[in-house]
Amino acid sequence: MWKNYWNIALRNLWKRKSYALLNIVGLAIGTACFILLSMFTKHETTFDQFHEHANQLYRVKVTYGENGGAEDHVYTPSALSETLKSASSQIVSAVRIAPWVRTLKIDGNLFSEKEFLYADNNFFSVFTFPLIAGDKDKVLTRPNSLVISESAAKKYFSTVNAVGKVLDIGGVPYQVSGVMKDVPSNSQLRFNMVASFMDLPDGKTPNWNRPNYNTYIEVQPGSNMRQIREKVNQNIIQVLFGGQTPPEGFTLKLDYEPLTSIHLHSPHDAMVANVDIRYIYAMNVVALLMILIACINFMNLATARSSERAKEIGVRKAIGARKWQVFLQFLVETACITMLGLLIGILIAFITLPYFNNLSGRMLSWKLFSVKEMILLGGSLWMGLTLLAGTYPAVFLSSFSPLKVLKGGRSFRGGGLRRILVVFQFAASVFFIIGTFVVFSQLNYIRNSKPGMNRSHVVVLDVNGHAGKNFDAFKQQLLQQPGVSAVSASYDSPVNTNGGYSVNEIEGKGRNLNLAVTAIPVERDFVKLLDIGLLSGNYFTDADVKDLSKEADARTHFMINETAAREWGLDPASAVGKRITMNGRVGTISAVVKDYHFASFKEKIQPLVIFLEYDYFGKMMVKTTGDTRKSIDQVQTVWQHFLPDVPFEYHFLDDEFNRMYKDDQRTAYILTVFATIVILVSCLGLLGLAAYTAEQRTKEISVRKVLGATVQQILFLLSKDFLKLVCIGILIAVPLAYYLAHNWLNSFAYHVGISAWIFILSGIIALLIALLTVGYQSLKAALVSPAESLKMNE
Repeated sequence: MWKNYWNIALRNLWKRKSYALLNIVGLAIGTACFILLSMFTKHETTFDQFHEHANQLYRVKVTYGENGGAEDHVYTPSALSETLKSASSQIVSAVRIAPWVRTLKIDGNLFSEKEFLYADNNFFSVFTFPLIAGDKDKVLTRPNSLVISESAAKKYFSTVNAVGKVLDIGGVPYQVSGVMKDVPSNSQLRFNMVASFMDLPDGKTPNWNRPNYNTYIEVQPGSNMRQIREKVNQNIIQVLFGGQTPPEGFTLKLDYEPLTSIHLHSPHDAMVANVDIRYIYAMNVVALLMILIACINFMNLATARSSERAKEIGVRKAIGARKWQVFLQFLVETACITMLGLLIGILIAFITLPYFNNLSGRMLSWKLFSVKEMILLGGSLWMGLTLLAGTYPAVFLSSFSPLKVLKGGRSFRGGGLRRILVVFQFAASVFFIIGTFVVFSQLNYIRNSKPGMNRSHVVVLDVNGHAGKNFDAFKQQLLQQPGVSAVSASYDSPVNTNGGYSVNEIEGKGRNLNLAVTAIPVERDFVKLLDIGLLSGNYFTDADVKDLSKEADARTHFMINETAAREWGLDPASAVGKRITMNGRVGTISAVVKDYHFASFKEKIQPLVIFLEYDYFGKMMVKTTGDTRKSIDQVQTVWQHFLPDVPFEYHFLDDEFNRMYKDDQRTAYILTVFATIVILVSCLGLLGLAAYTAEQRTKEISVRKVLGATVQQILFLLSKDFLKLVCIGILIAVPLAYYLAHNWLNSFAYHVGISAWIFILSGIIALLIALLTVGYQSLKAALVSPAESLKMNE
């Protein structure tokens, strides 16, 4: 019986090749998209789950501030780890981690290693990063010992057997004590090298003053995190205030983010940028819609062509076939089509995976799935597609009455459902078009906004503390180049400033304030180079710089932004000259600057302090004029003179700003691609329906033309019903798209409004696409000679 079903199914598909091709192409495209998006979803939702004790690992988060100004941070001081372990017996281990950028020198060649990590010696015991060589409990116990990845070993030593070999890192010889497997792509900790945390000054002498590190803890299985929070927070207050009552309104508490939830649920990035969970939901919705729309095409075409199969069904039933046998026959036909669609879809996914990786910014591979998972996924997808696409048409076709069919009855049902499915398809299409416009509008708003600074023609050099005492000479030499108009430096990036500090005293506002602020140490001309506006006061001067180096009465000079002035109750004009203290630095306010975006547009501008400090510069900024390429060559020449042992690396401040929205940009590109695919697949179904409708109404069209109907009237007759359905789809999509777009835009503290033109243009695009699709088939039917049509229908 089954063999007979398969033979008949294949014969019918061969007989109706164009019908089968439309369905196979639609299902193949839908399947390929579903597979690619499923790979992306699995990659993102399995972040950090490969660790042996993943469910027992947490990242420490600190809430710190006073008088309602408390903020969350994931940067902690080096002294915290010992306090954590002594505060609760449920905490098994604490690990401090410090990402760094180090310069390597090998055989006279310089390399900048951006994925360098300092970590405590229990790092490889807490986290599961398997070692190829070395003992995980001992590899970081000795000073200047180094664990490198398999890829790094091959890059720098051309062999995995690198234990015992020496690397020059910043002029210090480090000996390789272990080689580890490459870090998985779904790890929030991303590194090629790990050195001992004890090599850092704060590792040798832990302190509470510099919250510059991430701290992770491992707890016992089944630990009560509420109890841990309470005990640790009590202990921290005891340690910091020696049993004294904290100042009124003071807030200091620790919380713990589960390691496996950080990537999708934390507002604080790890070493890999986090992803908004809503993007994953969106990807899942897109994947399901692709499958649904492909199945809808199948159902529409199958039920629309029911009259062609009516006589066959009537004969089968008349000679004894039962309803369930006819049902199985049509389900087997569907299974043939879905099998071909699935196989071609897998091939398309295989071919397009590199392009999808480039689009999504991921390194996805088929290794994400085991063989068992792939077989299970493929089988489930085949069965799901077959049942989803084939059940309704099979039920519909097997329900025909043989008596009515053989007598020539043609009043078949199904038109109402087909109309509903077409509406759904185009509602989905319009939804994606609107979503694409909204995302691009927001990104364009960010790109073209005035963030309070001038980023154009600013070249950023990663000096990473190497400039040191030679900075002034370096700066003066750069300023002598004809293509350089200004030079300055700062600890952090001006568009992504993260330094957490505490203002302890403000003249006239009291002492022991502990106001949490973001602050950035800078060189004298930082504000001037970026053209940040002043509300009051003056730029930093040479005299201010000299005040830093006074032995008897060293003073720091500060600038604050207008948000800080407002929240601290200071008038910009009267704030200048007031004495403040911040993390032990004592000085006066030199100016109040206009607010500028020093973090993402998703965050409201917070209080900011800009202060003079020459101890360490991570970024040097060079403002260029004229030919940028020539200016960079001039800068490189000066760089090689002052920093011959440091690789010359640069980027533009504009590019750094845009990278902050990389995931949003990728979402926009993915939306665009899949919106196009959704429309394409929807049009395949619409094309088939239009062709069949035109075919079924050939005689009617011929009669109308004989009676004087014009081509335009025939076009309108055949197109109007479809265009009505598209209009209904637009009306359904607009409110849903508005609601979701509004919610997404609200994730940005600063965002564009939703303009009416987005909905109008999206609707027009959908109508034009539908009109072109239906109009093509309608025009073909309208141009056929009435005589030929009537002769064919005799």
